[in-house]
Amino acid sequence: MEQKVSVVLITLNEESIIENCLNKLAFADEIIVVDSGSTDNTVALCEKYGAQVYYNKFEGYGSQKQFAVAKARNNWILSLDADEILSSELIKEIPQTLSKQNADVAAYFIKRQHVFLDRKFKYGNESNRYFLRLFDKSRGNFNANVVHESVIVSGKKEKLKSNFVHFSYKSIEDYFYKFNKYTSLHATSKAGKKSYSFGMILLKTNFDFFKKYLIDRNILNGKEGFYWSYYSSLYTMTKCLKINEANGFRTK
Repeated sequence: MEQKVSVVLITLNEESIIENCLNKLAFADEIIVVDSGSTDNTVALCEKYGAQVYYNKFEGYGSQKQFAVAKARNNWILSLDADEILSSELIKEIPQTLSKQNADVAAYFIKRQHVFLDRKFKYGNESNRYFLRLFDKSRGNFNANVVHESVIVSGKKEKLKSNFVHFSYKSIEDYFYKFNKYTSLHATSKAGKKSYSFGMILLKTNFDFFKKYLIDRNILNGKEGFYWSYYSSLYTMTKCLKINEANGFRTK
């Protein structure tokens, strides 16, 4: 039995990448885009591909994606970001899987391959993680987390075999734009709930680099793997400092 799929995306000034995502979505029954005020050609490009575009003020990733899911007319939802592109194998696998879908299965995890500084990472946690992106909205939805949102479903979950590719950052400037945005959102959500001493920040920062570079094997991704691991440790340090800053620099 054929199951129709609604693809949902949230956008803000994505004109440089959004077409690469949209031109892989011809298999979908509908495309729902929730835009939070793009000033470039994002909305026009989405409409060019037949997407239904809605405006919603951004108040957090979880609530924004909940809004997008609510606009979809089908139960089966495929959630993507504008910088994520489906592989040819995944485009075939999704409808094939849903056509013979087990009624007990409420959601599917999909593997994401990480791209950083134009290099596809073969190694490391970033290219070996599964994300719950295909789900039955009658049995689940996104939580309301401001950042690091996730899908919560009731029912059995399985993994698909194919992957999608995450072109995470257009440039170093774009990396630090998102770096600043995400660390600030995280600090806002955690302010008053925790704080960090200098020793803890030092320990967490150095451990995160060690873990990313050696334990997670980003060392095998060449110089880009080193840059990613180093920047990731700075991200950890900055989150901690911003939380302390939001607390008036109080520490334990």
